[in-house]
Amino acid sequence: MKSALEPEKFGGNPVEVVSGQNALREVFACADKLSCHRLLIVCGENVSQLPQVCALAETAPDGYKVEVFAQVEPDPSDHTVVAGGQQARSFRADLIVAIGGGSSIDAGKAIAAEAAAEGWIFSQDRTDQPTNVPDAVLPIIAVPTTAGTGSEVTPFSVITFTEMERKLALNHKALYPKFALLDPTLLTTVPAPAQAAAGMDALTHAVESYLSRKATDRSQQRALQAIELLAQHFRTAYEDPEDLKAQAGMQRAAMVAGLAFSVSRLGIVHAMALPLSALFGVPHGIANAILLPYGVEFNRPAATGLLANIAQAMGVCKDSDTAQAASERAVAAIRQLAKDVGAPQQMREVGVEEAAIERMAQDAIESAHISRNPRSVNIDDIISLYREAY
Repeated sequence: MKSALEPEKFGGNPVEVVSGQNALREVFACADKLSCHRLLIVCGENVSQLPQVCALAETAPDGYKVEVFAQVEPDPSDHTVVAGGQQARSFRADLIVAIGGGSSIDAGKAIAAEAAAEGWIFSQDRTDQPTNVPDAVLPIIAVPTTAGTGSEVTPFSVITFTEMERKLALNHKALYPKFALLDPTLLTTVPAPAQAAAGMDALTHAVESYLSRKATDRSQQRALQAIELLAQHFRTAYEDPEDLKAQAGMQRAAMVAGLAFSVSRLGIVHAMALPLSALFGVPHGIANAILLPYGVEFNRPAATGLLANIAQAMGVCKDSDTAQAASERAVAAIRQLAKDVGAPQQMREVGVEEAAIERMAQDAIESAHISRNPRSVNIDDIISLYREAY
């Protein structure tokens, strides 16, 4: 099948990106390029009912077979991955098409590996060890329906391991999707709270990537580009979801932020956000939205000049500002943006229990994100920040 839209390649990243209205229709053209004809769509129940997704399953061209695995929940668990892998094997799938927010794309990546080796996901429940994947991992096409995680262009899959009550970020080059399809029409029905959570997730990725100790010139350029796009389009997309230009801008921002942090990794905010989701079911984007202003303020003494650049990218810097003043504007602008899109401001608003702070801090300090943070962090710092955010 011939593609109607031209894929883009980004230096240093293996994913081919197809952008534009109705990009979802390119699924079969991409599958043909991969010589795949048995497609397992991985998604959540709501996404499975979208007209565009139903059309994929019901009107596949001759020579293609499509099944749907619609059991993905927010913060997907290891047991969901097992179920998806089992269906993929039973169907003899040769391609995973992950459609949805970050949860569905992360689940799709893990299912692609689980399909090749039954029980694989349980073997990855370990910290401080590299992710291993089977040689026969299925190829993946990622189709984001939110503008947040950037998972469509990263090698990461964040999975909740139920027995140990923790979220781990699996990381392997085989988990990169082959194609990412960015279709802004898929974002127009996203509820406002989900739109806010996704956008704040993308902003957190961009900011933490830019500040990361592991950042490169290229990753920082991409991070700033993502921040500029978010500052330009976030409020409009939130207030008017039918604005396809704004939605496309948000998709681009999330994707470019993903390109950045796939190189630089992240920092203290992500380390602290993971336990909120694992222990209290707080959506990842909401956890980031709450914690980002506190984490950025904590990092300001070690990243004043970088935060001044972020203020400029967000359009809040004045010519007369010192670096110190501009860095303060950056923190204030981030906090104001979160308020403008209705994000919660404190952990208590989303059901986090104060008694769990020390347990959460212990989990956070063990995250690999901590070593990338621009300011050195100890467990007392994390406890203090959790208490401020409570």
